[in-house]
Amino acid sequence: MVILGLGNPGKKYHNNRHNIGARVVEKLIKRAASINQRWKSRYFFAREIELSSKCVIVVVSRTFMNESGKAALAICKKFNIKPGELFLIYDDINLEMGVLRIKKKGSSGGHKGVQSIIQALGTEDIPRLKIGIGMPEPGNDLVRYVLSDFSSEEKNIVEQMINEGATAIEMVLSQGIEKAITQVNGKGNKI
Repeated sequence: MVILGLGNPGKKYHNNRHNIGARVVEKLIKRAASINQRWKSRYFFAREIELSSKCVIVVVSRTFMNESGKAALAICKKFNIKPGELFLIYDDINLEMGVLRIKKKGSSGGHKGVQSIIQALGTEDIPRLKIGIGMPEPGNDLVRYVLSDFSSEEKNIVEQMINEGATAIEMVLSQGIEKAITQVNGKGNKI
């Protein structure tokens, strides 16, 4: 399995709401039993890690969010995988802050990075972990919101979301996606 955490490249964007997927990948690397091979390309950085007694490849994109399809296509070619073997992690404004959802496939839900991936790979059959960041306050600009850093009041819940996201991925690896869906989606409440 190849796990792609979506976000924008560069320190300027690291703590943005839009980068929660890339931050979960960072947490997975910290939890890894070992880090093996590394790859760097024009479109992505990748590492092979041992996690939940399995070797997986974790990736962060070097493209901006709206061009994530270029990275996804390059990843599929480099590692000779089908779209269904690529697992996405990304932010979702349609979920309340702290809500996590695993899906086997689906539309972009208006997420431009996911839409770019769906267009590049030609399918919606891509498994994913969506992490709720909530909607902006009425009257606030959506783009400005997703490109903003989490507030200081949100920092504790953000750390919990990152930890829970990494745990959800470990659950997918150790128990399979069906059981992970039941356990993660079945919580019915936010963090």
